[in-house]
Amino acid sequence: MTSENPVVRDFIVPIDSYPHLRETQTLSDAVQMLLSFPGAENDRIRYGGMLVVNEKKQLVGCLNLQAILRALDKRMADLPKRYEGKEGEYPNLAILWEDSFFSKCSEKRDTLISGCMMPTHHIVKGEDPLLKALSIMLYSDEVVLPVVEDGAIIGVIRLEEIFTAICGVCRL
Repeated sequence: MTSENPVVRDFIVPIDSYPHLRETQTLSDAVQMLLSFPGAENDRIRYGGMLVVNEKKQLVGCLNLQAILRALDKRMADLPKRYEGKEGEYPNLAILWEDSFFSKCSEKRDTLISGCMMPTHHIVKGEDPLLKALSIMLYSDEVVLPVVEDGAIIGVIRLEEIFTAICGVCRL
């Protein structure tokens, strides 16, 4: 890597160091992966999402905390985009749903993540310039991008690594 032209490959989190599951695994598997992933400590989650791969270890989607929580109760996925509280058009439905949500959420543990995952809209290649990854993140408001080489997922680049790299190159 030259300090003038850093590339994505030099700053990735390798796939073995980032949570990922096969699309045939369940919500329970996803939760256990996030709660127990190396680096998670003091009951804190290290990563807020994971990659989903097929049997050939090709990227097929992603799954984040919000998607997992929406999958626990269909009503959470159907909430209006605008929340207005008690005084608005939509009362605080979460309070009304609380008992049924907590009594039934464990029933979803065996739901396949393939039905809950989201498509991955942006990827970068290992040889792409770091600023390309940054521009995609800033444009799309994403903080993690999958990194591929020769059609295979090799890891992710996170905004944290880009920020650290830029600060180092710019001597901030």
